[in-house]
Amino acid sequence: MDDANTTSHVSGKILEIAETLSLSGLHMNHYFKSRNWQAECIALPGRELKDLKTWLPSVQEGALLLKVPLEGAGILLEHFPRLPTVVHWLEAADALVLEGNQWWPRLFLYDTLRTLIINQFHDLDIGLNSYVIGASHTGRAAVAALVGLGFSHVSLVDEDTEKLDKEVKLLRRYLFGVEIEGIPAHTLTVHEKPGSLMLNTMQLQDNSAVLGDLSYFNFMKSGGVVVDISECTNHNQLLEEASRANLKILSGLAVQAQRDVDILMKLFPKQNIGFEDYFEKFRENMSMLKNPSSV
Repeated sequence: MDDANTTSHVSGKILEIAETLSLSGLHMNHYFKSRNWQAECIALPGRELKDLKTWLPSVQEGALLLKVPLEGAGILLEHFPRLPTVVHWLEAADALVLEGNQWWPRLFLYDTLRTLIINQFHDLDIGLNSYVIGASHTGRAAVAALVGLGFSHVSLVDEDTEKLDKEVKLLRRYLFGVEIEGIPAHTLTVHEKPGSLMLNTMQLQDNSAVLGDLSYFNFMKSGGVVVDISECTNHNQLLEEASRANLKILSGLAVQAQRDVDILMKLFPKQNIGFEDYFEKFRENMSMLKNPSSV
């Protein structure tokens, strides 16, 4: 349990640009309440990143952090001439953090992926290939995180070859000494480089051709790892297929839990916030969180 005097100082708002709170935001509020913190996660409906400077001053009283959609980062970063190094070269951010009375773009996903994969998979063979599914800002952050883990061969996979070429060129500008290649999704099943890790960032329909190709896993080494961060869920068809193929899995729910913990530790560094406890509570509360009337 928290010390009463310490708990009394845990306060502030975490904002989300959304019509309604995400599952992450709903769980954060449940977590705050369970620990008697005076903190709150709040949705901001009808807000757009392009108008950030217009509306942010009116909502920022008591705010500590603003969650932003990673895929809208290009518009967001136009408002900030000075950027942290990783945010600058990846041109990607998933939050604004208030530090020293100034808002700073941050990319929590980059460190979250590295932390969680290191902690969960001690025998990961980084000498083999790795695969990232999705040519997007999220895929970009995922590639950089895997390179940060030590992978020197990364294949980026997407159906859109134009987007694929653009992302590969951007990543090659900064990831020196790393082999970055773009692979059209329909050619993945004939790819010959064995991989020890595949990370999916794309929401895949159950009958999609990409899901069908991925589910063969013939490009993966036996005992490899499949990570899916496309949605905040503990199971989906891709992860179920990976389990049947005797591959290790890491769910989007686990990654979201680690990112939430990283955010909370940044905002409340004096508090004891453990991943295992936070993740277990998140998983236990999923049914309730999906029914907002019960929260």
